[in-house]
Amino acid sequence: MNTKVLAIATIALGATALGGVLLFSGGNPEPMQTPEPGQQDRLATASNFDSMLPTTEPEPAPERNEINTSGRTSGNAGNTAGGWGGMLDRMTEFDLDGDGILSEEERREMRRVMREEWMARMDLDGDGELSREERDAARLAMFEQSERGQQLMRQFDADGDGVLNEEEQAAMDAYQQEQREQRRAEQLAQYDTDGDGRLSRDEQRAQREEQRGRWGDMMQNATNEFDRDGDGQLNIEESQEAFAVMRERREIEQFINRYDANGDGAMGAVDLNAFLSDFERRDSRADINGDGEINSLDLTAFTDMVTRSNNQP
Repeated sequence: MNTKVLAIATIALGATALGGVLLFSGGNPEPMQTPEPGQQDRLATASNFDSMLPTTEPEPAPERNEINTSGRTSGNAGNTAGGWGGMLDRMTEFDLDGDGILSEEERREMRRVMREEWMARMDLDGDGELSREERDAARLAMFEQSERGQQLMRQFDADGDGVLNEEEQAAMDAYQQEQREQRRAEQLAQYDTDGDGRLSRDEQRAQREEQRGRWGDMMQNATNEFDRDGDGQLNIEESQEAFAVMRERREIEQFINRYDANGDGAMGAVDLNAFLSDFERRDSRADINGDGEINSLDLTAFTDMVTRSNNQP
């Protein structure tokens, strides 16, 4: 049977939504981003999100001949995955009075325990401090365990053997460097008001203030939407709901943006045909689930995203 016909049949069986032209609009709220250090204090009354340890975007993985793409790190690095979702899930452990809100004392205890756990995983020589080598190992572990890291490693694992060899890692490093340069160019274009090709302290301050403003607006919008009990702040349960919903919206938005072939901001028959053409050619764009292979699982993943898009929260 023709591959494209099989693909259409598979999708049709999984999603009646594809029986006609599908229209999904974008424009969902921006995904939550990690606040800069110090922002939690300013937003302390807005949400339980300030109860979490400050997190940062993982730096690029340090050079290494082989990187495991299975989601497991070597040595005693441990599992550093989880991020915001993992911290939110653990909040109830530290809510000793059961009021759904972490007090300052409970927040301090959460930070203390999680710091001890972090050090136990990363302080390989047990001297109570992180050396440069240990920090590099921690960065590598964060990268390998992150969703983005796993996706990138699968993308560049050309021979599909589960590890990145020197050539594959070099290709990934080059891609990451290109992305960093692109982000830097975008930041310069937006914030380099004097046009000297660099961000001065004043320009950096303006950038931080704008980011704080966006974070504050995002937190306020989240509170307005998910404050079920109307007390003006998000308790643990409300914070967990907010995180789950906004993560779902982000995934849907990314899906729509990626497969909106004609750029009209909606998903329709043209976009479906473009995806099926990519699938038939075994183009990497059709790797919906990011496992490095183009097969029926991607058809299922596409169908699932269509359904989720139709029923987005």
